[in-house]
Amino acid sequence: MRSNVFQVIQYILLLIIGCVLSWLFFRDVDTTQLKEVISTGNFSWFYLVMVVSVLVYVFRVLRWQMLIRATGYQAGFLNAFAALSIGYFVNFAVPRLGEVTRCLSVKKKDKIPFMELLGTVIIERVVDVISLIIILLLTLLLQFDKISEFMRENVFVPLYNGVILKVLNGNKPALIILMISALLVAALLIYFRKKLQSRAPKVILKFTEGLRSGLVSVGKLDKKGLFIIYTLLIWICYYLMTYFWFFVFKETSILGWGACLTILSIGTIGRSVPIQGGGMGAYHFLVQQVCLLYGLVGPLGKTLATLIHAGQTLFTFVMGILGLIIFFISYWKNR
Repeated sequence: MRSNVFQVIQYILLLIIGCVLSWLFFRDVDTTQLKEVISTGNFSWFYLVMVVSVLVYVFRVLRWQMLIRATGYQAGFLNAFAALSIGYFVNFAVPRLGEVTRCLSVKKKDKIPFMELLGTVIIERVVDVISLIIILLLTLLLQFDKISEFMRENVFVPLYNGVILKVLNGNKPALIILMISALLVAALLIYFRKKLQSRAPKVILKFTEGLRSGLVSVGKLDKKGLFIIYTLLIWICYYLMTYFWFFVFKETSILGWGACLTILSIGTIGRSVPIQGGGMGAYHFLVQQVCLLYGLVGPLGKTLATLIHAGQTLFTFVMGILGLIIFFISYWKNR
């Protein structure tokens, strides 16, 4: 019961955070100006983004099939494709639930044990985390000046000016907010202390074990090179999915490969935050700040962030519905 209560509270808090971040992002947006900017765009690039997005799904399915075969089972491409589409669709509404849904969809059709499928998904997540770390390190290496400026402007300066400096100067509202926040955190820690005490070591151990087993499993694959190629192609497609959006507007076309690499790495972190709506609000804010770093001032930064997120949201919904259609047609044929 407590576990369910904890999950509901977590879900509600994340939803509130997403809504607040979205409100803060869009509160000063002039909708008339936004429409005018959008109307000047060349949206033929949108179709190219969608084609590359489909390729991401294809490469992910092919890579997932390799992991499933390594367990001694076989999953059909169409069924795995439908399951992946449904999983991303569910993740959009309830973060992390999509992985379970994906496994259940394949289990239903191909009669593969659920835990075997879940193991392959965990391996995928481990590989994705390692890949993201590599991308972040590459971005830090190639765009160090921009990343350091981003951290200074969006983390250190706001933290110092907004909290530390006000508290040191005896600002009463800041002190009250800080005290209330501390009390709230303390109350939550006390309420869930037993759960946290039992879960924290297990979570760390589980992550470490998952990382180890994931690397071992990839090492046992018959075609390791092909697995790495699929992973590279997935991230190349992610890069192109962002880069092609730059050419929708003449003004945003000034953004080069470095800006795209930074948006990819920082934006992926925003999407990885378990907030409903694909990291709504968090993704918008981070991408806009990156655009400002690369000289994209005015409403164009917000417009670009909004379009990238909206495009992927639309694609996720369409592919999710398509996945459901494929799944139910296959299900009823078997019946």
